[in-house]
Amino acid sequence: MKNLKLILASLFFLAITFTTMAQDTKSDYFVGDWKVVVKGTPSGDAEMVMHLERLDGKLVGEMRAEGIEASKFSQVSEKETSVTVYYSTMGYDINISLDKVDENNLKGSLIGMFDATGERILEE
Repeated sequence: MKNLKLILASLFFLAITFTTMAQDTKSDYFVGDWKVVVKGTPSGDAEMVMHLERLDGKLVGEMRAEGIEASKFSQVSEKETSVTVYYSTMGYDINISLDKVDENNLKGSLIGMFDATGERILEE
């Protein structure tokens, strides 16, 4: 009887361990700073820095461009290999969708109209 209790207790703790490990833990691929270039906008190519961090399990961040106040993301939609960020700048609601190309590069579009690329800014 003691052996049966020991086996059941062991199985219980093993099940808890696997359940805890199996919880959804998203990759932090998108976390960090990305140099984003949007090509062909009416005012020329636009270069900005997309900053993403994980807070309480969700991606949050802001878009930074020289000469413009940083714009916090109102929403971040994350999938396994893509991210879409939503923000307002200069009176316009903007979204930029980017797909993973490789470990340090992204490719996508701004509001579905302008080609965009992203390159991870590596810390030295």
